[in-house]
Amino acid sequence: MKCKNVTFSILEKIEKVKLKKETIKIKNLYEKRIQDIQQLELLNNYKKEYIKKIHTKIILGVPITKWKNYNDFISILQIIIRDNKNIIEKNQKIIEENLKNWRKNQNKVKVWQYLNIKNKNKILRIKKIQEQILNDHYFQLKFLKKG
Repeated sequence: MKCKNVTFSILEKIEKVKLKKETIKIKNLYEKRIQDIQQLELLNNYKKEYIKKIHTKIILGVPITKWKNYNDFISILQIIIRDNKNIIEKNQKIIEENLKNWRKNQNKVKVWQYLNIKNKNKILRIKKIQEQILNDHYFQLKFLKKG
């Protein structure tokens, strides 16, 4: 019985540690996601501003070589933005997977807590029965000594 009691509590503690690790991991992923979104917004704003500058220079007249350089730069910027979007999507999938794992660990902790409580109650009942038996034996012995 003692082994079961220790086993359930150990398993419960292990699951709680896993749960804490998952929570920290999810928190870090959310912070990274926020940073990636801010970076994406910054890149998009930079692209819009750069396109406005090109538009005004085109209206004033720009040599073909400069226009080609502007166009190449915007193409590279669009590739970087697309890559950043892909990173955000991958991170979102990772966050969802970690949330699933977190929920599973949460359920495991609840199961081990439940089993641990049940086992403790069972042990308490056994101890009470043993104590009652000892008391009964004591009273029988006392009664036999008197009588």
